Amino acid sequence: MKCRIRALLCAIAFAAMHAHAADDCGFVKKVELPSRQQVAVVSSGALEPCSTGSYAVRVYSTAHAAAGFDTDDYVTGALHARDGTVTDAFTADLGARAPQALVVTTRSAGSGGYVGAQAYVTTPRAVRLIASVDGLAADADIAAALRQAIGKRRGAR
Repeated sequence: MKCRIRALLCAIAFAAMHAHAADDCGFVKKVELPSRQQVAVVSSGALEPCSTGSYAVRVYSTAHAAAGFDTDDYVTGALHARDGTVTDAFTADLGARAPQALVVTTRSAGSGGYVGAQAYVTTPRAVRLIASVDGLAADADIAAALRQAIGKRRGAR
């Protein structure tokens, strides 16, 4: 009986340790989009491996938000596949068509540590992916790479 109890306790401890480890690579960040009276929440990690999965972009209106309640009025969102771990979310000026783009960056799990990034623009009711770059060096200028991708996309039209 004592052996069964020990085995059960060990199994519970292992499961708890494993569940905690799965959350260690999660990412959550709130990014202000003041010119649109919005806030974006970028998150990943829920029950997914660190090196692959998805991330969510959720956009909330802050137009009528009381202080401390800036994520009460959900507007729209998007899911994006990821190959690597989400490392940051921030706004960047990517030109006339994306003066306040939301940028999400990822780092590959492989030995190269390559960087990827996606740029989104928001409207009062939508979030839209406008550019994506992958395989960048760790020290690359992400905003410049996204501007170039937007320029190529515009030229292809």
